[in-house]
Amino acid sequence: MRKRWISSAFIAAALTVYTAFPVFAAGPGQTENPKPEEVTQEQWNRLNDQAIEFDELPDLVRYFNPNIQNITQNIDVSLDDMKYINDQVRRQIIDLQDDADKLKDSGGIGTKEGMDQYVQLNIDLKVLKITADSLIKSYNYMNRADSSVKSNITFAAKNYNYYADQIMIGYNSALSNKGMIEKIVELSNAAYEAQVLSKQLGLATDANVLSAQKDLLLAKGSLIKINSTIDNLSRSLCMMTGYAADAAPSIGELPQLTDETIAALNLEEDTKKAVSNNYDLISERHASSGKTTTGMKNKDQSVSEAEQNVIVTMQTYYQGILQSKSAYEAASTAFQKATLEKDKADRSYQLNMLSKIQYLQAQMAYLKAQGEKDSAYNTYYQAYTTYQWAIQGIIMDSAK
Repeated sequence: MRKRWISSAFIAAALTVYTAFPVFAAGPGQTENPKPEEVTQEQWNRLNDQAIEFDELPDLVRYFNPNIQNITQNIDVSLDDMKYINDQVRRQIIDLQDDADKLKDSGGIGTKEGMDQYVQLNIDLKVLKITADSLIKSYNYMNRADSSVKSNITFAAKNYNYYADQIMIGYNSALSNKGMIEKIVELSNAAYEAQVLSKQLGLATDANVLSAQKDLLLAKGSLIKINSTIDNLSRSLCMMTGYAADAAPSIGELPQLTDETIAALNLEEDTKKAVSNNYDLISERHASSGKTTTGMKNKDQSVSEAEQNVIVTMQTYYQGILQSKSAYEAASTAFQKATLEKDKADRSYQLNMLSKIQYLQAQMAYLKAQGEKDSAYNTYYQAYTTYQWAIQGIIMDSAK
C-alpha cells in the first residue's frame, strides 16, 4: 500500500521558505537580462543604453530596481512552488483513492483492520482535497492582475519611482548650481591673486590678502560640497534604477513643460481620480468597522476626513504649480536680461574696456541668473510631478 502523505506543516514551510533566498536581477546593459515579452526591442535597447532619461524611470525601476525585482521574482517562485505542491497533492489524492478502491474491491474492509485502514484513507483523502482546493484558490487569486499581492508590487514600484523622480530632480538642481560656484571659485582666485600682487606693490595689507584667501577657501569648499552632492545623487539614482555601484550612466535633463500641458490640467477631474486612486484611502475603505454601529460610524468619518484631506491637498498642489510657473517665468525674464548684459561684457572685454575681475563678475551675474532660472524650473517641474503622483494615488507625508 502506497502511503505518501504530505503534511500541512510541510506545505506551509514550502510556501514560505523561498523568502530566505532573495534573487536579484542584473542591471541595465547586462547581457544576461532577458527582454520581457511586453517590451519592444526598441524600448529594451533604450533602457539598456547606459543613459537615464526621466521618462524611462518607471520602466527602469520596474525591470531593474533590485528590490522590486526581488519581490517580483519571489512572488513568481512562490507561485511556481504553490503549483508544484498542488500537483503533488493531486497525485497523492489519486494514489490514495486508488489504494482505497483496491482495498474495498479486494474485500479487505471485511476485517476490522481493513475497515480501519479504509476509514483512515478516506479521512486523508478529505483533508488532501480540502488542501488542494485551498491551494488552487490561493494560486488563482495571487496570479490575478488585481490581487492584493500584485497591487502591493505596483504600490512598491510607484513608491520607488516617486523617489527616483525626486532624486533626478535634485540632481538636476545641484548640477544647475555647479557652474555658478565654479565661476565664484575662479573670481575668488583672481581676487586673491590681485590682493597678493597689490601687497607686493604696497597697495594692500596682510589682512586684505587673508580675507581674499578666506573667500577663496570658502568658494572651493562650496565646490567640493556641490560635487559631493551631485555624486551622491547620481549614485542614489543608479541604485534606484538597478545600475551597479561602479556604473557611470549619463543622466538626462528634466522634460520641458509647455503652457498647453498646464492648461490641460483639470483640477476637478484630477481630484476625483486622486480620491479614487489614493492608497491611504483605499486602505481606509477596506479597514474593518467591527460590524458595530459605532465602528461603522467611525469608519465613515475616517474615510470622509481622508477624502477631504486629498481634496485640499490637490488644491494646494494645483496652486503650487501656478505659483512656481509664475516664478519660473520671472526668472526666465531676468535671465534674458542677464544674457544681454553678458553679451555686452563679452564685447567690452574683447576691447580691453573691462578688467579680468570685472569680466568675471559679469559672467558670475549671468551664471547666477541662469542658476536661478534652472532652479525655478526644477521647482516648477517638481510641483507638476507631485500633482501627477497625487493623481496616481501617491501623496507623501513630507509633501503634505
